Amino acid sequence: MNAALNIPQERELKRLIDFERSTCSVNGELVYRCALPYRPDDELQAELIEHGMLAKRQDPRRGAIVVIATDGYSYFMEKARAEREAAHAHSREMRLLASGIVGGALCIVVGFLLGHFL
Repeated sequence: MNAALNIPQERELKRLIDFERSTCSVNGELVYRCALPYRPDDELQAELIEHGMLAKRQDPRRGAIVVIATDGYSYFMEKARAEREAAHAHSREMRLLASGIVGGALCIVVGFLLGHFL
């Protein structure tokens, strides 16, 4: 994932993707990409362009427009993948820690029994 977005940026990107899916797709398949108006005074739009989630383009008929970039489409899938990997790594670390604790406790018990009976 190229850039981590803050909550307002994520909400705006999600809103734009949902808007495009609802207006530019048929039966869930994207037919064409929506051209969104470029608004230079919109801070969220400028931030999303800066992060590479949106791309500013020149259109001969409409002037400057904004489209959702490839990174914008894949942002939420990549974020979910990174969260799954982090949860898996955390789970693996917890299993290692638990096995170390059980092994240590077993060594203490064996040491106590050997010391007591020898």
